[in-house]
Amino acid sequence: MSTTAVDRYELRAATTLAPPLALAGVMTFLFVRLLPDVADKPLHEDEAVAGLISARPLGELLHTVVLDRGGAPLHFVLAHVALSIHSSPEALRSVSVVFALATVPLCYDLAGRVAGLLAGLTAASLAATSQLLAIYGTFGRMYSLFACASALSADLFVRALDRPDRRAFLAAAVGSLVPLAVHPFGLFPFAAEAVIALCLWRGRDLRAALPVLAVGLLAVPLVLADLRLSDRYAPEAGLRMESGTSAGDATLRALGGAAGGHGVLLAGFTVLAALGAFTLSRRRPSFAAFACLTLVAPPAALVLASATDSVNDRLGPRHLIFMLPLWTVLVAAGVARLALLLPAKARIVPVVVVGAAALLAPSAVSEPRTIPTGEPSALAAPAAWLGEHVAPGDVLFPYSPVFLAALPATEKAHGYSREPVALARAARRTHEVPAVFVSLPLRQPVSENALAGLRRARVDTHAFPSWLIVEARGPFPDGRRALAAAASALRRAAPVIAARAPTADAYLQQLRSTACEALVRLQTSCS
Repeated sequence: MSTTAVDRYELRAATTLAPPLALAGVMTFLFVRLLPDVADKPLHEDEAVAGLISARPLGELLHTVVLDRGGAPLHFVLAHVALSIHSSPEALRSVSVVFALATVPLCYDLAGRVAGLLAGLTAASLAATSQLLAIYGTFGRMYSLFACASALSADLFVRALDRPDRRAFLAAAVGSLVPLAVHPFGLFPFAAEAVIALCLWRGRDLRAALPVLAVGLLAVPLVLADLRLSDRYAPEAGLRMESGTSAGDATLRALGGAAGGHGVLLAGFTVLAALGAFTLSRRRPSFAAFACLTLVAPPAALVLASATDSVNDRLGPRHLIFMLPLWTVLVAAGVARLALLLPAKARIVPVVVVGAAALLAPSAVSEPRTIPTGEPSALAAPAAWLGEHVAPGDVLFPYSPVFLAALPATEKAHGYSREPVALARAARRTHEVPAVFVSLPLRQPVSENALAGLRRARVDTHAFPSWLIVEARGPFPDGRRALAAAASALRRAAPVIAARAPTADAYLQQLRSTACEALVRLQTSCS
C-alpha cells in the first residue's frame, strides 16, 4: 500500500472515530460529574416520595400513583425495578444517572439528523454540561427521565419526517406517549407533535393514519391520570407550599439551565438559538415549527393557567426540563451555521468555545438538596433506629428523607402523603396498622426538658440531633384510626414543641392540619 493510500486510510479512520470518541468523552465527563452526588448529596423529601412509593409492590404502586396521587407512573415503575435489585436511596438516584447519560447521545443524534455532525457534537456537549442534568441527573425523581423521554420522542418524530412509512409513524406515535407517561407536562411535546403531524397529513388518506391515531388514543388514560393530579392539593387544609416562580421566569431558568446560564451569556445563546431556528426553518421547516412550538407554547399556556388558578403545583425549571433537547438542538444548529463561515480545519473551534461557555455559565438553576436534616450524617442514627423498630404494615407519615434512608426496612411500611386528598385516599384503603411513625425535622436537638414534657403529654417520642420521631403504637383496625391516632399525638405534642422546640412547630402544625383535613374527608373526627 502506498504512503498516500495509508494517509487517506488514517484520515478516514480518524474522521470516522472522532465523533463517537468525542461523544464518549462528554458522556464520561457527565458521569464523573454526577457520580459523587449519588451518595453525598442530602436526601430531599421529593426523593422520599418516589422512593417509598416505588418500594411497594407493583400493584399498590400503580394504585397510589394513578388513583391516590394522580400523575404519570413511568418513573415510579422504573424506580421499582431498581429498588427490587438494591433497596437504597443510591439505587433510586442511579435511575436518574442512567437517563441523564442517555439524554446526551439522543441530543447528538437529533441535532445530527437535522443540522449535521458539528451540530450533533455541539448538542452533545451542551447536554453534558447542562446545569439541569448536573443537578437532576442524581435527583431521585423523574426529571432526567423527562429530558431523555423528550429527546427520544423528538428523535423518533424526526425519523418519521425523514422516512414517512408506517413503521416510522408508529414508532413516533409510541415515542410521543413516553413524555406523557413521565410527567403531566409531557402533554406539551405530545401536542406539538400532534399539531405538526396533522398539518403535514392534511389532505391525505385518513385510513392510512388510523393505526397511528389508535396509538394516540392511549394518551387519554395518561391525561386522565394527570387531571387527577390537579385536585391533590387542598388550600383549605392550610398547606402553604413553596409558591414556585412565574411561568416566564421558570422558562428562562429552564432554558438557561439547559444551556447558557443567565444574563448576557443567555442572551448570546438565545441569538444562537434564533439563528438555528431560522436556518432550520429553511432546511427543515417541519422540525423548526415543532421545536419552536414546544418552546413557546408551554409558557403561554402556563401564564393562562395561572391567571385562571388552574395550576396548583409549584412551578420551577425542573418541570420544563423537556425543553432541554430542543433548546440545545437550536443552539447547536446556530453554532453549526456560524462554523460554516470558517475554514474547514477551524470549524471545531465554535463547538469547543460554546461548550466551554455553557460549562462556565453562571448558574440559572439552584440545587434543591441543601437541607441539613437530609445530610447522611443527620440521617444515620434515626434510620438505624427505624431499621430495628419498623414492622410490615406500619404507617410512615409523611414521606420523609429519614424513612427513605431506612430502606430496606421501611419498604414494607405504608407511606402517607402530606397532601390531604392523597392522604385520605391512602388511609381509606389501609387495614390493620401495628404502629404509626411521624417524622419531624429539627434545626437543633430537643432538650431533656422538652422530652420530659412530651412524656407528661403521653407522647411517645424518639429524639435524635436532627429528627424527632413520634410513635403511636396500635394495633389500629384501619388507616383512619391510625391517622386519627397520629393527629391526636401531634395535638398533645404541639404545646411542648411550640414552647421548647419552636423550629419544628410549623412543620408539626402543617402535618396535623393535613391529617385533620384528610380525616374530615373520611368522615372521622380529629381530636
